[in-house]
Amino acid sequence: MGEIKTDILNKSKLVSDLTTLLSFVKKGLFSTVKGFKLALAVMVLVFAIRAVVGGNLIPNAIANIVNAIKNNDYKTWSKLWLGIEIFLVAGILYIATEFMLYRYFLKLAEGIVELKKIVLERIVYRKYGDNPEDLVGKISSDIDFVVWNVNAVLTTFIPNLFTGISSAFTVLNFDKSIGIVAIITLLPYIALAEYYSRKVEPIRLEERRNYSLSITAIRDAVYGIQNGNRITNILSSWRKAMGSVMWYDRLFWGLGLTVQPLSISLIAYLSIASVFREAIDAGTIAGILSASLGAHSAMINAVWALCIESQTVAAIKRISSYFIDIDDRKQPAPIITRYRT
Repeated sequence: MGEIKTDILNKSKLVSDLTTLLSFVKKGLFSTVKGFKLALAVMVLVFAIRAVVGGNLIPNAIANIVNAIKNNDYKTWSKLWLGIEIFLVAGILYIATEFMLYRYFLKLAEGIVELKKIVLERIVYRKYGDNPEDLVGKISSDIDFVVWNVNAVLTTFIPNLFTGISSAFTVLNFDKSIGIVAIITLLPYIALAEYYSRKVEPIRLEERRNYSLSITAIRDAVYGIQNGNRITNILSSWRKAMGSVMWYDRLFWGLGLTVQPLSISLIAYLSIASVFREAIDAGTIAGILSASLGAHSAMINAVWALCIESQTVAAIKRISSYFIDIDDRKQPAPIITRYRT
């Protein structure tokens, strides 16, 4: 059984892409941006706190409020006020933690600057034989694309994964059998993301190449350098690649947003049946539906982050040869020192 799980993980495109992305974070950002590890740790802590609030505290607050109103008994009014207080605390935590993310975003901008310096340095020492026009695009566009997309993956995947897990466990705490069903209904999103990642990476690789070439083609056109239909052909190829990416985007969201209401309908049916059997009360069903909706919303966004990851990996592969081999950095770096003041 363990060997089967290992084989599945080894063949999974999502796992392979995540490994590539984390390698970029480690070798491309940890080693070049001082303080990035701490900033990233703070970001993870922030999203863990928010996951507990959104995935557990708020559904329980809703359950308390519903039961207090339904029973209309002064003995249960304390639950009503507890629910309201939880909402107030949640608002304060969301505001406070947002400012804790500021340093993390500053470090991302610093990472873009440092990586561009490294690429320029290695061009001098290693004298790459890349297409010079494509190389300009790699430096001016791909590095920005990679860093901001890595950020999009991390700041979408981590909080939504935490929230999805927290919400799923909350449903389990309310009712074990319904919780198991809720978890099973989350699995189609992972299958959709796996399919998407396999289809989109080669398309995004082609899009990035054409985008890079378009930068210098546009420059030539502005300066009056005639290249026939070159710029038209490049932009046409770029548009075609982007059209393919957008088609798979629509396929993912179309199917994903179909899974969500169907799953919630099933969970609602099971919850109502449990109420009729008097296995759970009205407040519990409110909490289950709230947590289930939170789990599905979080999971579809978490796996969408993995879809973005598959697009980002294509660009990472285009620039990775310039920074993954950190041994080159032992050489003198006149360009880097020239940039620094």
